[in-house]
Order: sequence, then structure tokens, then C-alpha cells
Amino acid sequence: MLKKSILYDYNNVLADKLDSPISITLEEIESYKDKAIEIHKTLTARRKKGELPFYNLPYQKQELDRIKKLGDTITKEMGERFENLLVIGIGGSSLGGIALIKALTHPFYNLLPNADRKTPRVFYAENIDADEIKGLFDILDPEKTVVNIISKSGTTAEPMANFLLFQKYMTEKIGEENFKKQVVATTDPKKGTMRQIVTDFGFRTLNIPEGVGGRFSVLTPVGLFPGYLAGIDLDALLEGAAFMDELTKTDDLLKNPAYINAVIHYHLHVHRGVNNAVLMPYSVALSLISDWYRQLLAESLGKKWALTGEVVYAGQTPIKAVGAIDQHSQVQLYREGPFDKIFTILSVENLNNFLNLPSLYEKYEGLSYLGGHTINELFNAEKKATILALTKSGRPSIEITLPEINPHTIGQVFYLYEVQTVFAGYLYNINSLDQPGVEAGKQYTYGMLGRKGFEDMKKEADSFPAKDEKFIIKG
Repeated sequence: MLKKSILYDYNNVLADKLDSPISITLEEIESYKDKAIEIHKTLTARRKKGELPFYNLPYQKQELDRIKKLGDTITKEMGERFENLLVIGIGGSSLGGIALIKALTHPFYNLLPNADRKTPRVFYAENIDADEIKGLFDILDPEKTVVNIISKSGTTAEPMANFLLFQKYMTEKIGEENFKKQVVATTDPKKGTMRQIVTDFGFRTLNIPEGVGGRFSVLTPVGLFPGYLAGIDLDALLEGAAFMDELTKTDDLLKNPAYINAVIHYHLHVHRGVNNAVLMPYSVALSLISDWYRQLLAESLGKKWALTGEVVYAGQTPIKAVGAIDQHSQVQLYREGPFDKIFTILSVENLNNFLNLPSLYEKYEGLSYLGGHTINELFNAEKKATILALTKSGRPSIEITLPEINPHTIGQVFYLYEVQTVFAGYLYNINSLDQPGVEAGKQYTYGMLGRKGFEDMKKEADSFPAKDEKFIIKG
């Protein structure tokens, strides 16, 4: 496994290399040097006070030992019966873990024969879609399934609804005592409804560290426990995060990839009207990191209020794209549409496999050129072509290149974006750690379903004006 740094390249956003109304000059970047030092001092002080505990996640040896011990215990108890891990969570309780497993396991992990995989299949129940949940009932044998319910509070409607359904379904099949043995609750270490449920039912637990929000929790048991059961090297993953921690401990803006990435995105947003940030991995393994990134960026930086109380409506809109797929679905807009996007191309220098393209159609001029090349060459050529095309059209792009996909490099990517996000919060002068916009939707839902204490939210929902039938088209 290569333990090398990922590469961060911002050449194609600079005005002397990009002829564009939305480029940035090196002088403009350097104008943030003093601000970067100021923010760095604030973040360092808050870190020392324990106010930003996500910084400490690469060094959690005690919790890592607990994860491994519990995973080994369950695997031993279940023996050959242990075929499935069902993770129940939503948002920050699922997106990081899903991205982690997609990045660091076989592309078709769940479809591998048990003898080849030697670890349980991993399924996520995220949405409250009755058809999907019933589909999971159809394919998961309760006797062979461990449930990992992830909820810090135990009151978030979606994961708890799914947990209720699986508790009833599995208990009816295998009995309450066996169900209890096959549940792991990842929750708050001290308080909350889920913690009370754990006490009452005797479920085994793992702790979500206090002060770590869901979207920053991939390097906690939220992501690490499913990752361990899927065979991922957690030590190397956290070593990669620690490696990036060292790189981002400097207050020198031009040497800190997290800080400079935040500055570039912020400046282009506020001063050039670049309202959208596209993350485009050229790798199927990295594709779901875009889903995690979307929540991290949107929930952290999309804020109405500044810390001073002013209305600011901050935040870029994160957009997911996947190369080379979205060359054929989105790049037309990206090249010839509005000048309102910055692109990050996330790619891999060395894939695990090389496949030679056979020379089967030599007589066809439009196909013969492929023979004798590798599919890897084609993939890299398409990535470079996309970057060249974007640059020619005056569209700013950043390249983040992994030497290879392994736990060490993936740990770096997760940590880079988390540090960048918190730093960017101070550029916008907003609270990057709360999510009041999400809470409003939850509260309306609680009210409509009759949860005690949310009667006013039900009244407000019921008082919404009825829809006018003349604006509804019926066939």
C-alpha cells in the first residue's frame, strides 16, 4: 500500500492560466494570508479546548480497539451464519460509511460469493421507502443478519421508523433474545432516547463522540464499524487522516491544501458569482464520496444567518458528477452554460487493474484506434480531455489526485474536506457546525405525526392554504 500524499493542483483556476471572467489571481489568493493566520489561531485554540473534537478522530486508539473487539466478538458468535450487516441511518449516519465501503471494497462487493468475500454483505436502510424496506425483508435472513442502528438522539424519524420495522420483523422470526444479540446501537455515550432504549433492551453499543456532528462522523464508529466488518484496514485509514492533519496544521495559506481550497471556493463564490461547486470523481470507487461531500458542504455552509446576526444566505450548491459518465450528460452545460461553477476533478494515478483493449475491428476506421491501448489509457485521456475542454471554455477546475485508492489516501480525502469546511465557515462568518434548516423540516414532521410538544408545528402545517385546483393539470 502506497503511503503517499494526495496531490492538490489549482493551476486551472489562476488568471494567468485561465482566460475567464471567473478566474482568480495569485495576488487575490495571497490577500487572504492574514485572514488565514487569524482563522488558524481560532481553530487551534478551539481544538485545544476540545470544542472541535473531529480534529481528534485520527488518534482515537481506545475507541478503535472497542470497534475491533466488538466486531470480532459478533463475528465469532455468529460464525458462518453471519452473512449480512444492515446499517440503519440517514444523512451523516449513512453517507460517509457508504462512501467508505464503496471506495475500499470490491466494486460488486455484495455480489461476491461468500468464499471470496469472507466478510458479511453490507446493506444500508436509509430512506423510508416502503418498497425498498420490504425488499430488504425479502432478501435478508434474520438469523444471519446483524443490525447496526445509528442514531445519536434516537428520535430522528427516518432511522427509528426503519428500526421499528426491522425489530418487529426479526423478533417475529428469531425471538427477542436473539434479536438483542444481533443489534449494535451507535449512539450518544450518555444521553438521548436511543441510550435509554439501549439500557432497557440490553443492546450492545458504540459511542458517537460528543460534539461530532453527523456529517463529520465518518471517522467515528458511524463509518468505522461497518468498514471494519467489511474488511477495511482502519489503522491505515486513520493514519491517512493523521497525515492530512499534519499537512493542514500550518497557517501558511499556500502550503495548506484545505485552507487554499476554501479560499478559492469562497472568493469565486462571493466575488465572481460562482454559486455551484461540482465534485467529479474519475473513479467508480470514489463516486459516492460526492454524496458525502454534498451533505458536508450544503449542511455546513448553507446558512441564512451570519454569526453577527445579519442575513447572508451563504453557501455554494454542491453538485455530483462522475467521470466519464457525466461527460455524456452534464459537460455540455458545464462548458457552454452559465459561468457559475467551479469543478474539482478527483482522480487516481494508479488503478488496481489494467485491461488491454483487443484489436478486433481493424477495418473500421472509427474503432481501430482503440486496439492496442488499455482501457486505463482511455479513462485517463477522457479525464484530461474534460479538463482541457473546461479550461478552453474558461471554466475553473481543481485537480485532486490520489496515487492509488487505499485506506491511507481515502483517510486523507475525508479529513481534507472536513478541515476545509470548518475553515470556510469562518470565511463566511457563519456557524458551520449547526443545521437549523434541517431541524424545521423535522419539527413539521413530528407535529403532523402527533409527537407531544410539537402541536404548534401541526397547527402551522394544517393552516397552509389549500392548493388551487385550476393550477393542477389532470389527464
